[in-house]
Amino acid sequence: MSDHAALHRAVFDAISSHDFDKLRELYHADTVYMVGDGVKRQGVNVPVDAARMFTGAFPDLTITIGNQYLPDEDVSIIEYTFSGTHKGDLEGIRATGKKIAVVACSIIVARNGKIVSESDYYDTMALMSQLGVTATR
Repeated sequence: MSDHAALHRAVFDAISSHDFDKLRELYHADTVYMVGDGVKRQGVNVPVDAARMFTGAFPDLTITIGNQYLPDEDVSIIEYTFSGTHKGDLEGIRATGKKIAVVACSIIVARNGKIVSESDYYDTMALMSQLGVTATR
């Protein structure tokens, strides 16, 4: 497995084990992080804070990696599912106690053994529907 492939998988291992110090080590200090809202945010604290928020909301968070694609020597794409029980605040949504399972995709660019950019996409409507905070189709 290539270095950037292993680096990308290490992100999910660190999140799953709630090892935020390890997670911080994987990113360049000026990393650019973007989620589905399309807003790019800069700095290592951004992805670390996102991981803290999700593991706080879903303390039993499980990440199941599906496919990993390596289109070039610096890019890794991972399709995964995150699941867990909503036991903590999620951006103002109080704990519902409901179980969720959401399909997601993460794309990283790595240079010199650090992640310099990451984009994460997931089905927000599916998450909100499973939490019962929005109507389903």
